[in-house]
Amino acid sequence: MTSPPSLRTFVREHVLDEEARVPAVLGRDSTDVITPDRTLQDAALALLTLPGPDDTELARQLLGALREFTDPDLPGFCELLDVTGAPHPIGGVRTPSVQALAAWALHRAGRLTGDNTLLAEAESQLDRIVEAVLGHDWPARLDRSASVVLDESGPLEETAVLILAADALTSDSTSAFLDAAADRLERYVHGDAVWDRLTPRAVPDTLRGHRTGSAALAALAWAALHRRGRAGAADRARQVLAHIHNHHQHVGTGGYWDRSSADSVVRVDTVAALHGAPDSPFPAKFVADHALLALAARTVAALDDPGEAGGGVLKALAQEAEAELERNTDPVAGGVFHGQGSWFSTPVDPTVPLARHVMVPPRTTGSFAVGNTTYVPFHAKHTRTQLLALAALGDRVAAFRPAPELVERPEPDPFDNDLGHVTTGRLSEGLIDIGNYLRWLRSTASGLGYGLTPYRSPLGLRSDRTAQTFSVLHVVSDLLALNEPVPNTPGVLTGVFATQNPDGGFGEQPALPSETFTTYCAVLTAVVLGGAHHPEFDRDACVAFLRSCQRPEGGFGNAPGFPCDAWHSHLATLTLVALGARPEREDDLVAYVLACRNQDGGYGNRPGSPSDTFATFRAIGALIALGLRPPHSDETVRWLRGLQNETGGFRYRTDGAESFVGSYHAIGALYMLGALPADTEACVRWITARQSADGGFSRVPGAPSETTDEGFIAIQALHMLEGKLNRSWAVMMT
Repeated sequence: MTSPPSLRTFVREHVLDEEARVPAVLGRDSTDVITPDRTLQDAALALLTLPGPDDTELARQLLGALREFTDPDLPGFCELLDVTGAPHPIGGVRTPSVQALAAWALHRAGRLTGDNTLLAEAESQLDRIVEAVLGHDWPARLDRSASVVLDESGPLEETAVLILAADALTSDSTSAFLDAAADRLERYVHGDAVWDRLTPRAVPDTLRGHRTGSAALAALAWAALHRRGRAGAADRARQVLAHIHNHHQHVGTGGYWDRSSADSVVRVDTVAALHGAPDSPFPAKFVADHALLALAARTVAALDDPGEAGGGVLKALAQEAEAELERNTDPVAGGVFHGQGSWFSTPVDPTVPLARHVMVPPRTTGSFAVGNTTYVPFHAKHTRTQLLALAALGDRVAAFRPAPELVERPEPDPFDNDLGHVTTGRLSEGLIDIGNYLRWLRSTASGLGYGLTPYRSPLGLRSDRTAQTFSVLHVVSDLLALNEPVPNTPGVLTGVFATQNPDGGFGEQPALPSETFTTYCAVLTAVVLGGAHHPEFDRDACVAFLRSCQRPEGGFGNAPGFPCDAWHSHLATLTLVALGARPEREDDLVAYVLACRNQDGGYGNRPGSPSDTFATFRAIGALIALGLRPPHSDETVRWLRGLQNETGGFRYRTDGAESFVGSYHAIGALYMLGALPADTEACVRWITARQSADGGFSRVPGAPSETTDEGFIAIQALHMLEGKLNRSWAVMMT
């Protein structure tokens, strides 16, 4: 296959327009602009990272684009413009770090063009920022006049970026501001880590814990202070980077989570999300964080010799951060994706891959709203991420692994793909309150579809009943499994096909970005409802979209070019099979899936990842749907059965915690292989104990009901445990 454009070429050809303006977020390339609004931060970063020493013309163009943010009435810059160049009212603020970046960008433009007036303007701009910051005790945000404090909290990023900008613009060996900023930076120190934020009383905001991106910026700031003679600064920089390396690593797929709690644990934290600063409760991996980590690790390693141990950590950190950047590079279109996320098995161990960051604050850059939930697709390409990655990697083309060699093709095992019936009988009487569950399930009806819950405006982290593709699949599956009619099938199909996009894929709702995940949900819903040949369905475009999601390694990602794994390889395979199609590079896909198999008999989500029930279910399901017999199935069955606890539920991996979602995947994997748990009766009791008072199901007994996903797990798993679910249905309707 041809190589993608280099990162600089991608930015020049797809991010910059003719006037060197930069939209905030792209889809795959310039033909798909997700957020056309422009931010001052991006415009400043473009000037700081794009032009080389001889690119004076590009520097002048980028300077012109930066000038469009100039406030005509007051000193400083507007921080947000719409696509037409009109200032957004919410951009009429002064965020010290962003204003400092703009001053830094002016200074670099002056250096590149030899314009001393720009240098003087930049220094004057920075002086105003410094005066406002010191005069208002380090605020996070000021009003447009820089005289009224709008946010008194103290983000670490603010102090770190101010230090970096002041270091770049201040030639004197001594600086009163840098001395004050260095003292301020010390207030964030928490053992070998740094707090992400201080409260208005300048004490640690423990709910925010530690953040990877701000810690990397702090390390860069301490490196700058070390070069200016600040005692102990280099040690601080090394310590905070070592903390990230030691506590934020993602065990399964590499790279580093974006956060850890006050006790340095990566966890889903609903309390922090709802009672601290608005944020998603779910940890994630952000490519921009990894770019900053790579920069920081290399910069700090170049300081005084840290010794063999410290140098080894910095080298490992830089290598892993750079590897994550390359893993998230689009192998065809070029550019780098926003990051990767995971749903959760337990609150302390996020495990299930989900290519979105959920419940982010409203109006987060590149976000979409689905009812009361806001999420950011990770397969978008944020301008900030492209520019930071360019600063970290330089202008190089990422190398991509080819598909593994298919040493031995699995034995054929024809798959009938018969979805004409669901069960061979009803669930035994008294297991669960089916009537109450059906009332709950039907109450999720919303317009032409179904939502995740029956509630219109719930509190906490509960989703509302806004219709979405994911939930429609669950509700339809359970109604059919319980031998209940699906009301208004023509309307449901109309709602499903309204979510198909021009690229052929389907989104969670109409006009939302296409994903392999949501395409699977939409297509399988349509197929079981008899809509495979619906006039509103563009089947050929759908097949083309899915095939475009296959990576050079052979597996499929959640969107074209996005990193592949067993999870999305399975979903793409099932969708193609349901449509009577096949992957174009089927042997490469099979080789990739088999490369996910481990010696213990289980499968990891990627080659080299530890075995878990999620990936094992997905890998063997993909092989079976392709008409192949998973190799050494007896070992897989033995490994899966060994995960069952005395309670009846399953640990999602050997050293993992008991998991409701993970147990479903273990039960389903066993069932597809013609087996059942070692203690089926205990497993049935374990599941039925999770029916909530309103009829729905929860992952924890006695807790409020959660979503139609938990209901689907309970209904489908109970049918499997009683041997009553059509095996083809178990394979295809996941």
